[in-house]
Amino acid sequence: MKARKLNETGIREFEGFVRQLRSGIEQNTPVFLLTEPEYSQPVDLAVDFDSSAEFASRYAMGNYLVTLFKNQSIQSVIGDSGFWSWIALLWFDLLCPTKNGTRKPSQSYNYVLSPKYNHRPRHAVYMTWQLVDRYGEDARFMLSKLTARGEIIEQMMARQEFLSSEGAVRLASYLYFDPQSGGFKKGSAARKSAGCIARYIAWLQQLQLTFDIFSTTDRELKQLLPAEFNRFLGVTS
Repeated sequence: MKARKLNETGIREFEGFVRQLRSGIEQNTPVFLLTEPEYSQPVDLAVDFDSSAEFASRYAMGNYLVTLFKNQSIQSVIGDSGFWSWIALLWFDLLCPTKNGTRKPSQSYNYVLSPKYNHRPRHAVYMTWQLVDRYGEDARFMLSKLTARGEIIEQMMARQEFLSSEGAVRLASYLYFDPQSGGFKKGSAARKSAGCIARYIAWLQQLQLTFDIFSTTDRELKQLLPAEFNRFLGVTS
């Protein structure tokens, strides 16, 4: 399907659809918004989206987008609510599948890109593309699921500025992601466990008082890690 963007009317209709689902009113996904001129318009991108695509994770979805946009000038649509909301609508049935005859979508800003800075990083497609585009495979640990965010990404989202710290993100990937299993190391998300992701975020907050973590590399941060993180580094006492 040729790339398009929702206009203001299309965005309102999509938001209304999500709100109705959240209130318990079941209805079909309004795919007509994707192509009808009353609700959407073309964009200046020579890309075709696979409307029947299947993704095992958000990382896979982000990787698809990074590949799709390769060698394309996408400056005109970066941050464009209509464009990223159009993609979320295109793949809405993947992001919010029916279970036992019902669907339980997240807040609308997970699908309709919000102008509010604290909501924008929660967009299911826009943030996924940004993370994979910037960090490549080191984004996998935050994007292991397709339909929901897990504890790992929720902890990172709690302090959204850390998502802009390359060193912090790459070190977190090294600490918590197990490339052999494709999942997380045991204890990564256990909130009260030594060295868990919540403790990592707390450590970054403390470190930020004396270090510029946005100019510090993952190797440099690794040298500063307290002993409680040794188990995720494979270090035994």
